[in-house]
Amino acid sequence: MKKIYICGKVSGDPFYLDKFLEEEIRLAALGYKPINPTAIISHKTEWPIAMRTAIRAMLLCDGISLLPDWKKSRGAKIEVRLARVLELEVRENKKWD
Repeated sequence: MKKIYICGKVSGDPFYLDKFLEEEIRLAALGYKPINPTAIISHKTEWPIAMRTAIRAMLLCDGISLLPDWKKSRGAKIEVRLARVLELEVRENKKWD
């Protein structure tokens, strides 16, 4: 079963938990093992620590599911750059089917 990391904007989005959970449920229904960083990192965690935790989780995955707003996030752009350099499979979220 492929592990898929969910990547998108968190900071400044009051609805980030809902959109990450929705993608987690969608990926699971498709037969993937979704990795939802919002489920493993407290919203009170300082950004640098949150990013280190998120990147550790991402590195254990086979691919990344990009939420539509990922380009508006400094952290997501870092994750995508790193994932591409490390040759993880990176796709827009609706292209994981």
